[in-house]
Amino acid sequence: MKRPHNHKRIVAMHQMLFEMARGNFNRQIPGSGLDDELETLVVLMNMVAEELRESVLFSGHINTHGVRMLEASATLLLDEGDRIVGSSSGAMALLGLEPSELIGKPIAALLGGAMEAYVIMKEQQSGGDIRLGGRTSLHFISANSLTVTIDCYLERLASGKGWVLSCQAPYLVNSGSTGESREKSIGKGKYPSRSDARLIQKVYDYILGHLHQPLPSIKELSRQFGTNEFKLKEGFRHFLHNSIYQFYTEERLKRAYLMIEQTEIPLKKIAQMNGFSSYPNFSRTFKRRFGMSPKDLHRLL
Repeated sequence: MKRPHNHKRIVAMHQMLFEMARGNFNRQIPGSGLDDELETLVVLMNMVAEELRESVLFSGHINTHGVRMLEASATLLLDEGDRIVGSSSGAMALLGLEPSELIGKPIAALLGGAMEAYVIMKEQQSGGDIRLGGRTSLHFISANSLTVTIDCYLERLASGKGWVLSCQAPYLVNSGSTGESREKSIGKGKYPSRSDARLIQKVYDYILGHLHQPLPSIKELSRQFGTNEFKLKEGFRHFLHNSIYQFYTEERLKRAYLMIEQTEIPLKKIAQMNGFSSYPNFSRTFKRRFGMSPKDLHRLL
């Protein structure tokens, strides 16, 4: 038990237990690849955290004492040296840090030096490939020095000179809502099941992992995830308070805004990287959302 890798895993387990006691069930301990009793405990703790996250934060079966879950998102632009050159305002909700505080920092400073998962994400991307990788949990250090586990997606910029790190995580806020209003928001007084939460989580992950592609029809998504159209639409609206298409469009536009502001990538390429069929379509949608056309947004570089 005195080996360095054992000590590292024990420290990680202590930190995870502390976070779970505070109500944060997003943390996951990366696997070591070792086949021992300590690794078995790590796997069990990760499973318990996942179950608690789904039961408490998603399905509504447990009273969360006047709190509700919202999704916070942030986008970080990284240069070839893994330094942050741009950040969306969502960093404040996720880490308690203003975007201006992040500029120039190496991503390692936010990850507390635990770069293994990030490095693996980079290795999974082939040179010049703009496809997004799968969801990976990274352990960030927040403004109050606590470890926050955040689901992230990494994308190589089409120019080959940097990365886009998209981050998504739930956070808790005071609800102030009564049981009656909560029941009304769910619809017909029925709580969704744990399997419903898992289904919507899979669709949510799929959308965030394919923002660079056109969104399949609701019929096609339903077939792909083994459900019906009504259940998919109603479940998504319940958990994310938005329609599938509106969520997809909003996430693409937020990412496009940051790319325009923080990079020198041509506007037509940014439209393509964010799944728009044509630049005119992208420009019209962008103007409706932000009140200005893409070419009118000031580019900081």
